[in-house]
Amino acid sequence: MQAQANGHSVIVYPDMVGGWYFAEIDRKAVYRFGPFQSHKLVRELVVVLFPEIPVLELVEPSPEMDDSALMILGNGERVSQVAEAQGTARQ
Repeated sequence: MQAQANGHSVIVYPDMVGGWYFAEIDRKAVYRFGPFQSHKLVRELVVVLFPEIPVLELVEPSPEMDDSALMILGNGERVSQVAEAQGTARQ
C-alpha cells in the first residue's frame, strides 16, 4: 500500500480553545475535519479512516494552522517517511 500512502498524510492538531481537528493532506488539497471534543476521539477516527497513511500529531495549539501551513507540514511528514523507508531498505 505504499502507493496509496504516497502523496497522502494526516495531521492531528488542537485549536486554541480546546477542540481537536484532523486534516487530510492530499498532494495539493487540504481537507479539515472538526472540531471534536477530545484527542482520543480524533485518534480513534484517524486509525479507522486512514490506517496506512502517515500521521503527524501536534500537541500545542497554533493560531497559524491555515491551509498553507498544513500543506507544508503534511509534505514534510511524507518526505520524512520516504527517507526513513529508503534508509531501512538499504540496511
